[in-house]
Amino acid sequence: MAQLAQAYLHLKPYKASRKKLSALVKVAEALSADAAKRIYDGGVTIDVELEEGSLVVRVTVIGLLAGHLALESYSKIADYKGFKESVVELCNDAREFAVDVCEPFQKKAGATKDQVYRFERRLKTPGKLNRLVRRLAHVESSLEELSHKDLKKELSELQRQLALIAEDLSVDELSAVERRLTTQGLPPPSRWPQPSPGIPKIAKKEEQLEFDGRLGAPIPVLEPVLRAPRFVYRNRISIEQQLPKLHKRDRSESSFPFIERPDE
Repeated sequence: MAQLAQAYLHLKPYKASRKKLSALVKVAEALSADAAKRIYDGGVTIDVELEEGSLVVRVTVIGLLAGHLALESYSKIADYKGFKESVVELCNDAREFAVDVCEPFQKKAGATKDQVYRFERRLKTPGKLNRLVRRLAHVESSLEELSHKDLKKELSELQRQLALIAEDLSVDELSAVERRLTTQGLPPPSRWPQPSPGIPKIAKKEEQLEFDGRLGAPIPVLEPVLRAPRFVYRNRISIEQQLPKLHKRDRSESSFPFIERPDE
């Protein structure tokens, strides 16, 4: 299941009573739900996390990528152009979601801008896709200058990036994305060379999944909150499908410094 966006806010220094932290939980959930309805038209799931120390807020939007990208069309040329544009638009949605959650939360928490230790707009799966599409466009425009060896190296890097994206997608979504990445002058993704094996990585803990009947796909299980000396809250909320937007309002911009993570 794709992670469409993640808003991250760290307030430091920041102290609050358990009563106030419990109230801020409701604030975070309300802001996140409202932003998800408005930006994504619902039909998504949001994971809301708050941690004391000083105060960390993390909200992740989870949904089917096929519902937000131009993956269905008839003209191959229009497909590729529409696909690229929809990837950029989804990245903009992720930026807007982070701003629309974090800025009002900071104000509701009574924190000053000096207490904003870190604000990140994490683009997650759309950011990974955007990086892949931009690299593919660069390779496509550099075909005349690339040697056979260099082209193979570039295609191998594209395959590596696609493999990372594949971890977030269903089989059908991956197949649709691969079709949109087929361009003139380059082999289709199925023929991109495999990347050379790098330094072995430490094995990750196997991700536990649960089937979401509304989305019709498995999504990661929220880790249970263990007994801890500090306040930790996690909750998952399903946002019902909304009526299509008649228009899109002007994009929000953050009024305090942020870090943008295109693939995190």
